[in-house]
Amino acid sequence: MSPRLLALVAACSLALTGVAAADSGANARARLATIAKRVQDAEAREGELTDRLTKLDRTLAATERELAGIRHRYAARARAAYTSGIGGDPIVVLLSAKEPAAVIGRLDLYAAATRADDALLRHGAVLRRRLTAQRAELDAARKEIAAVRKGLQADSAEVRALLDRLAKADAARSRTPRASRAARLTGRYACLVGPTHAFSSTWGAPRSGGRSHKGTDVFAPYGSPSYAVYDGVVRRLSTSSNGGLQVYLKADDGNEYFYAHMSSYASHAGQRVHAGDVIAYVGDSGNARGGPPHVHFEVHPGGGAPVDPYPYVKRFCG
Repeated sequence: MSPRLLALVAACSLALTGVAAADSGANARARLATIAKRVQDAEAREGELTDRLTKLDRTLAATERELAGIRHRYAARARAAYTSGIGGDPIVVLLSAKEPAAVIGRLDLYAAATRADDALLRHGAVLRRRLTAQRAELDAARKEIAAVRKGLQADSAEVRALLDRLAKADAARSRTPRASRAARLTGRYACLVGPTHAFSSTWGAPRSGGRSHKGTDVFAPYGSPSYAVYDGVVRRLSTSSNGGLQVYLKADDGNEYFYAHMSSYASHAGQRVHAGDVIAYVGDSGNARGGPPHVHFEVHPGGGAPVDPYPYVKRFCG
C-alpha cells in the first residue's frame, strides 16, 4: 500500500473514531437527561408517598383508638349489667319482679340495653373492617415507597457515573482543569455550572412535609465550579438541614439568586462578583446527601418570593 493511501486510511480511521466518540457522547448526554428527569419524578413521588404515609399512620392510629374505646365501653356495659342483676338469666330476673309494672320496666331496660349493645357491636364491626382496609393501604404505600427509593438509588448512581464520564470527556477535549474552566456566557448572564449538566422543569413538584419544589435542580459533576449568573454581591452564605451549603447572590439586575446543596464555598459574604466568577462548588449537602450532585437554583425577583427559575436556567444554560 502506498504511503499516500496509508495516510488516507489513517485519516479516515481517525475521523470515524471522532464521529463514534461524538455519537457516544451524544448518547450519554441523552441518557443523562432521561435518567436525571426520572430521578426528579421519583423524588416528587417519594414526597407524595411520604406525606401519604404520615396521614395514613395518623388515620390508622385514630381508628385504633376509637375501636379501643368501643371495646372499653362494651366491657363497662357488661360489668354494669352483671352487677345490677340485669346481666343474669332474663327469665329469672323478670319472674323475680313482684309487680307487673316492674316486669314491664325490666323488659324496657333489657330492650334498651340490647339496642345499645347491638349499636356498639355494629360500630365495632365497621371499625374493624375499616382498620383492615387502612392497614392494607398502609402496607401497599410502604411497599411502593420502598420500590421508589430503590429505583431512585439506582438512578442516582447512574447519573453520578454519567456526569463523571461526560466531565472526563469534556476535560480531555478542552485540556483545561475543571476548577479553572470558564463559564458559558449568554450576553451578560452566565450558566450557573459547566458544560456537563442536565435539568428539567420541576416547579411545584411535591416534596415531603407538604412542601413543593421552588427551584430547578441542575445536575453537574461533584466538585465542579458553580458560577455567578450575573454581576452582583454575595449577600450571604448559610447552611440548613434541607439546603446544606447555600449561597445568596444579590445581582445587579434586581434579582436575588439562590444556590443550595453546594460542596464548598469559593466566595465570602459581601464579595463583589461578576458573571462567570466561581462562587461555590457543586455538591450533595443537606437533604440531597446520597443523591446525584446538583445545584438547587432559585430566582427571587427583587429579593421577594421565588418564581419558576426554569426559563432563566434554560436561557442561561441552553
